[in-house]
Amino acid sequence: MQALILVRLLIATLLLGGTLILTADASQGYTGFTPAFLIGLIVATYAASAVFAIAISRRSSIPGWVGPAQLAGDLLLTTALVYVSGAAGSVLTTLYGITILAAAFSSGPGAPLRVAGGALFLYLTVGLGTSVGTIPAPPDQDPVHYMLPPMELIFALFSNLFGLLLVAALAVGLAQRLAQAGGKLRRAEALNEDIIHSLTSGLLTVDPDGAIRSVNPAGAAMLGAGADDLVGSPLDVHFALGADGEARRGEGSAQNADGAVLPIGFSRTPLLAEGGSLIVFTDLTEIHALQRAAERAERLAALGRLAAALAHEIRNPLGSISGSVELVRESNALDPEDAALLGTVLSEVTRLNELVTQMLDVGRPAELRRVSLDLRELAEEVVAMARTDDAFGHVTLAISGTSEAAELDPSRVRQLLWNLLKNAAQASPVKGRITVTVGGDDEQVTLEIGDEGPGVPEAARAHLFDMFYSRQEQGIGLGLAVVKQIVDGHQGRIVVTNRPSGGAVFRVTVPRTARRTTSPMPARDSGEPDTDERDHV
Repeated sequence: MQALILVRLLIATLLLGGTLILTADASQGYTGFTPAFLIGLIVATYAASAVFAIAISRRSSIPGWVGPAQLAGDLLLTTALVYVSGAAGSVLTTLYGITILAAAFSSGPGAPLRVAGGALFLYLTVGLGTSVGTIPAPPDQDPVHYMLPPMELIFALFSNLFGLLLVAALAVGLAQRLAQAGGKLRRAEALNEDIIHSLTSGLLTVDPDGAIRSVNPAGAAMLGAGADDLVGSPLDVHFALGADGEARRGEGSAQNADGAVLPIGFSRTPLLAEGGSLIVFTDLTEIHALQRAAERAERLAALGRLAAALAHEIRNPLGSISGSVELVRESNALDPEDAALLGTVLSEVTRLNELVTQMLDVGRPAELRRVSLDLRELAEEVVAMARTDDAFGHVTLAISGTSEAAELDPSRVRQLLWNLLKNAAQASPVKGRITVTVGGDDEQVTLEIGDEGPGVPEAARAHLFDMFYSRQEQGIGLGLAVVKQIVDGHQGRIVVTNRPSGGAVFRVTVPRTARRTTSPMPARDSGEPDTDERDHV
């Protein structure tokens, strides 16, 4: 807008200056009425332009009065020039048409008619007034030039009126076309803005120097920063897009405002008009989590196939060995030392059978058998059974909480609780305390098992529920994998934290009622809780 004011000022200066030079009398110089009048117009034009420029510079948007005020000023300036250049017969009446066209470009379809009406009124007033003597002609000019003969006056008036009306009609049509084009442009801009703001993926533009030029709200939210904080900063500060900085597509990483590194997938497109590039990126955290879950499921499936193939081959010989050793041990011919060795053989055979059972539990798919039960009562049963088991002889078991009704598979939940209790017992010191807490809210129930052991290191939590991952010498790393399957089958989640006073807490949360779909779960041979060896980190 300020550029338009400058152009308007230059044009007015040329017109007024040229008219001033042409009308200046060689004997009087610039002291006559007409030169002084034109000099006054020049001063007024510069003063009005300065007012408009100040009004625009002090606000973020253009005040509504600036446009009409400029058009009114142009009409008055044109009328003044027409007055000093011959009134009705002036050749400068074409300047009215320029003002009408300017209204079409700047103020919409209705403005040209209003400006044309004002121009006609001012022209008729000056033309007729000077012709009949109501308005005196400039005193330093010949009055003959202003008092035209009737036919010349009528021709001048009607020709100028017709010309102004024709220009006004053309300007209205032009303004309507401009309004339609502007409306389409605004709708296109609004649609483009809406698309950018509605994208769930991040979108940013980068200038040729590698600085961020713009970023959409989704991209700023992924980085945990405001768009204003990102614009202008180097792209490399926030993104690592691989060794090849010009890669068109791939995976990289982004660092958010908290310093956390996010895996991202990106695509880069060059911006041909202004240089630089357009980058679309997506947070791959959930996708990577799904990939890990798929890999875990594939490992479970592979283990299931292996377990099914080996189960009969292993269990049948184990049964034969166990029976044979039992018969031999019952013989009276054995001395105590040999009987003790045979007892060790039976114990190891039993342990091998339990490991086979664990593998079957992990790998054999089965549907949940949900029933309505009291989670507190079921937990009390498992805790009571654990208190009679030698594996828990060095710890104290305590249970608390409220009665919580839920739709659960009782055998699966018993197995889950038994495995977590054994995990806590293996990690607990002598005379340690294991606590079982039952709770819930309107939509879900919770089960917490806490111990007083060393806790779970942060680095180990990512692999805690992976198969064959164990830090215990007794187990093979299947106990927590079974727990994770049971929790997933109930559409719940399990979270591991450390107590400030020492020890780990396993918190299981499952919905009270089954949702529409359920996940297949490993089958059990019986309703008793497993006594398998169990891993702890």
